[in-house]
Amino acid sequence: MTRLQRAATIAFVLHLVAGAAMAVVLRQGLETNPDLQNRLSFLVNHRALWTLGWLTWTAAAIAILYFYMVFASTHHTGNLLVFLTAAAIAPDLAAQAIEIGVLPDLTQHADWFILLHRTAVLMSGYVANGLYSFSALILAWSTRQAYPVWVWLSGVAVGCFGFMLSAAALVNSTAGMFWSNVVLVPSILFWLAGVALREARS
Repeated sequence: MTRLQRAATIAFVLHLVAGAAMAVVLRQGLETNPDLQNRLSFLVNHRALWTLGWLTWTAAAIAILYFYMVFASTHHTGNLLVFLTAAAIAPDLAAQAIEIGVLPDLTQHADWFILLHRTAVLMSGYVANGLYSFSALILAWSTRQAYPVWVWLSGVAVGCFGFMLSAAALVNSTAGMFWSNVVLVPSILFWLAGVALREARS
């Protein structure tokens, strides 16, 4: 197994787990649950699940940074995009820290809960995700000669759908964030799987 195949496989597995955590666990405490009291109750009664769900996304963020590092090194695309991705980690992990360590303690203060959650969404969904998406778009496009069309197009789709998610986060569109995630996560999985398969056959 090559280093790139290993990095793509790790990122694939962690994003698959994180996507499942979002669909099954985290959605119950996010805007996709329109009942605020139900959201607050979920955080109080299922704090361990809430924490574990966000930790899967922490692992996924670190895994995508590692994948981008190995991908850029393998294809000699330079380090700028890796540096941008590393810069994205800070607001992303800070936002997740708010979700894990602050919001469950604010369930009796709905106004503060909503304000800090909105802050976390902007940090992760807008700032960090925008940087991740830009890096994915350029990495996929610049290496399109090395991969089948479906693989590099999946990478381009990651960038495009990621920008849609960032825009939705900026304007606070719950429907936009939901549907962009619905297509973004499979695009990431297709791209990572394609890179891993290409490496396995080389």
